[in-house]
Amino acid sequence: MEPSNNQQKQIQHQPPLLMCKNEENGSAENDLEDERKLTSKRSHLSTRLRSSNSMSLNSSKMLSRETISNYFYMPITQAAKELNVGLTLLKKRCRELGIRRWPHRKLASLQTLIRNIQELGNEGEESEEKLRNAIELLERERKLLEEVPDMRLEDNTKRLRQACFKANYKKRKSWR
Repeated sequence: MEPSNNQQKQIQHQPPLLMCKNEENGSAENDLEDERKLTSKRSHLSTRLRSSNSMSLNSSKMLSRETISNYFYMPITQAAKELNVGLTLLKKRCRELGIRRWPHRKLASLQTLIRNIQELGNEGEESEEKLRNAIELLERERKLLEEVPDMRLEDNTKRLRQACFKANYKKRKSWR
């Protein structure tokens, strides 16, 4: 059965499916064109996101142990900013390189201990050779800690740190 002339006229005057009831043909075509533009923008953005993700993966591989070790003396959040990578990416790369914990605090502690021992040497309380040996030991341990960040501090270093804390405490207490 073929549609009659009246039915054919009704079909021709029906609005397209994407067109709202009160719109004319011109505005519906504009909406279709706008939708196509949005779709192309979305695909362009997703392509850019994918390429930026691949760039960050490449930058992750560019983070060598030597590069990262230059930033051990600062907190990890600051190091991530300096390296222009995210904190999570830096931590992930550190784990890949075998660095389980960021050594900033250990290194800062050793640096403070070296400074405290040098101050004790300036005050002349201990023999010079003993202080020089202690500083050399701490410097060696600091360099080793830069190479192997997960290393534990030696017992001698811990005892030396405790002795410095005790000496500083006594000094503060005597000023009161």
